Amino acid sequence: MKLSKLAVRDISWLKPLPSSDSSIISTRIRLARNLCGCPMPGTASEDELKKYLNLIFDAAQKTSFFKNATKIILSDCSELDLRLLMERHLISHEHAFSSHSGGVIIDDREQMSIMVNEEDHLRIQYISAGLNLFDSWEVINRADDELGKNIDFAYSEKFGYLTACPTNTGTGMRASCQMHLPALGISGVMAATMESINKMGMVVRGLQGEGTRIMGDMLQVSNQVTLGLSEQRILDNLQRLLKQVSHREEKIRKKLMDKESDSIKDRVCRAQGLLLNAYKISYTEALSLISSLRFGVYTGMFEYDAGILNNLMIKILPAHIQQIEEKSMEPDERDRVRADMIRKELKNKGRLNNVQ
Repeated sequence: MKLSKLAVRDISWLKPLPSSDSSIISTRIRLARNLCGCPMPGTASEDELKKYLNLIFDAAQKTSFFKNATKIILSDCSELDLRLLMERHLISHEHAFSSHSGGVIIDDREQMSIMVNEEDHLRIQYISAGLNLFDSWEVINRADDELGKNIDFAYSEKFGYLTACPTNTGTGMRASCQMHLPALGISGVMAATMESINKMGMVVRGLQGEGTRIMGDMLQVSNQVTLGLSEQRILDNLQRLLKQVSHREEKIRKKLMDKESDSIKDRVCRAQGLLLNAYKISYTEALSLISSLRFGVYTGMFEYDAGILNNLMIKILPAHIQQIEEKSMEPDERDRVRADMIRKELKNKGRLNNVQ
């Protein structure tokens, strides 16, 4: 698969669901699994890892979920290819730049994927639009069951699924949602909200996952504990928290629009003006402006397809820009191309409503 083709393709799970909560962009569920009786990737030899890679590729091929999937061996990829896969949330940084044999299996909609020989032998992942925890669990659970017919997973009656990191032992499940919380950011209560989330046993990260910072009021919220809780309990706890955060965002959003509407409208209109007229723009600045424009969409100031804005956040990342242009670029050149991409994507696709 030529990954430059992947770079221009919209991601299906970034298209909002009808009447979906604007605060929650997407849901991801990931299951960590290991082969029974086999050394885990951190201690296995290269020959063993290659054997596991082929075994898992073959087992996935026999399932309904991955029958026609794309299989990529990471050692065959360039650094730019690896960074593109990271930007599309298909592999982790650790997986991309590990010294041992790894691979990734991707279904045709980029919703279901498997990282092979990352920290664990398998990291099965399913991503869907909006707040969709329980339906997503049903889908990935079926995929897990199908894979389990061809792979003997490491499992203990006492501890549950055995994983390389003890924090994943048990269900092996990490559930998370990408959130956009501009009202919390504007009102200055984002830090306090993040602290509250952490106190409730959840984890807050940037959009690109572990080790990344929050930008443009975009973040990921996920469960931290997997041992001693059922999948249902984990999902119940996370959904309850997400709805509380979303409710707080909505409450503050309405308060801002009632009491500070002029400054909010000015902020949003300036964001659109800069995005449509900048000659060059960094990713950090672009994401902040897209965040403001997205806020304007959901408060009725602009008529844009939110799916276009959501996908734009991915397409203007560095590896995407270079894959689309099919060449390596210095940051300054990327900033110019990014500004041009944004203008072309937004021009004639949005309409300013009456903001008087």
